[in-house]
Order: sequence, then C-alpha cells, then structure tokens
Amino acid sequence: MNFNFLKCDDVVDVLTLGTACTLEENEKIKNFLKKIGLTARIFFEKELALKKPTTHEFPSFAALHRFEQFKAAVNSDSKIIWCARGGYGSAEILPYLEKMAKPKTQKIFIGFSDVSSLNNFLIKKWNWQIVSAPMLGQIVNKKVSDKSVRALVDFIFGKKTELKYQLNSIIPAQKAISAVVTGGCISVLAGQFGTKNQIDWSDKILFLEDEGEDGERLDRYFLQLTQIMLEQKKYPQAIVLGNFMEANPHGTPKTKNIAIAIEKFAANLVSENLPVALFEEKTKCLGHSKNMLPLVLGGVAEIKNEALTQKL
Repeated sequence: MNFNFLKCDDVVDVLTLGTACTLEENEKIKNFLKKIGLTARIFFEKELALKKPTTHEFPSFAALHRFEQFKAAVNSDSKIIWCARGGYGSAEILPYLEKMAKPKTQKIFIGFSDVSSLNNFLIKKWNWQIVSAPMLGQIVNKKVSDKSVRALVDFIFGKKTELKYQLNSIIPAQKAISAVVTGGCISVLAGQFGTKNQIDWSDKILFLEDEGEDGERLDRYFLQLTQIMLEQKKYPQAIVLGNFMEANPHGTPKTKNIAIAIEKFAANLVSENLPVALFEEKTKCLGHSKNMLPLVLGGVAEIKNEALTQKL
C-alpha cells in the first residue's frame, strides 16, 4: 500500500459530502481528533453545518458548495481526508469531479456508505486507494465500538502491517487469488449502473455490503450484477460479501431473507457458469457494523485458505 501514514499533530481535513453535520457534531469531531493527537480542519464549516438536526437525510447544501469543500481538502497540505458521514447525496458532486484535474498527491481518504459513489470515481479515475472504515460522525455518536475505533486509529498511524479477515467459502476459488479490491455499498453502486461511473469489477475482488436492505431488495441487486456480467462478459475473480444486517432508521432486515438472497445469488452464478468465487466475511466486521474494521479499496488483496489479506 502506498500510504503516507500520520504522525502526532497532523491535520485532518473533515468532509460532509452528503448529509450535513450539525455544529455540535463538528465540535465533537474536533474534540475526538484532538484526543487522538490530531487537528481537525473543516473548510467552509459555517456555510456547510446545521444549527440543529433535520428530519431527513437529504443534503442541506448545494452540490457545488460541497464540491468546493472537497476540492479545498484535496488541494490542502494535509495527508488525510476523513468523511464525517455518508447519509445521502454524495453522488451529486460527481459532475464537478469529472471536470477536476487529478491531483499530483494521493491522500488517505476514509469514507464508505453513500460515499461509495465517490470512492468508485477516485479509484477508477485517480487511482487512489480508499479506506472503507468508520466515519467521524459514527465515532462521535457512538455508532461503532471502541475496538473498531482503536483498529482504525492504529491503521492511520501506521501501527498495523496487515489486515486479515476470515472468509466462509460459498463458491470456492480454484486457486489463490491476488487482485485489486473494489466495491462498497451495493445500493449506492447500483445507482451508478449504466453511467460512466459504473463500477469496474473486471478481474478484481468485488466487495459488497449494505445496511437495512431486505433480502428481496438484495436479490434484485444480485440479479442486476449477474445480468451485467452476462451481458458485458466481464467478471470479478471473486465477490466478498460483508455485513448486510445493520439496521437503519427505516427498519431491521430479516436474517432469513438475506440468507435466501445470497443462496439465490450463488445458485445463479453457478447455473450461468460464471467464473466467480463467492465468499462471506465470517464476523460481519466489513461494512455497516458496530464492529466495523478497515478495508482498503483500490489496494491489492490476496484470498487464500479462506482468508483475505492486505499487506500495508
């Protein structure tokens, strides 16, 4: 991995690319980063923060203004950009990103969930490596465990030399796999199907996760993936399924129905003779999860002996 890991007193550029944070949340974020030895910087903070929470997750500020915050962070002197939250609406800044020149320097970029649409762009167009890991709003609002926070802090300070996760084999791989990891939140990725920002999974390890999606909706997404593979004749070497069981504000999915969707997905891949191995991460720590751990998208991983490993 080609990361410039952090040192004490480094600056963290904090972004809200979709749903906005409140001023109170921003203060909590600043205090958390100070506690772990870092300094928060939030470009256009007054213009892009709410005085009180909204009753919806739609963006509260224009896409252009959110893009300007992103652009300022990309062009700053920091080593890291850390999204405050996902929420909804990050994809609205993609038209502005398309017109932006690729920066000369890559930064650590932490974000997932709704930010998956931007992660895909950064991987495809800028060749960046993205850390799919808890965002600052989740941390300060106690949505992830202390173990999850410690693992991520150790990661950004370069205290880890390896990420390793145990897998359950649904469709076994015929040999060890070494490939770039791509993917993210499946419902967000599906929103880009048919566009120039459609995810490129050809010959890669495709990682998929989501929150609050019932088995019936997951079945629809899995069928889309299968149909696209058949039509375009482009296949990932392997698909790794992360956690799908996290509840969102709209309800908790049924475990049994999610299991049915995954079984159908595997059966379709086999019946269509698609050359794709299929795995599930055992502990549900990848993706939306109380115990979420980091995974580097755009970085190379090895799948061998039912384990996924990334060297840092």
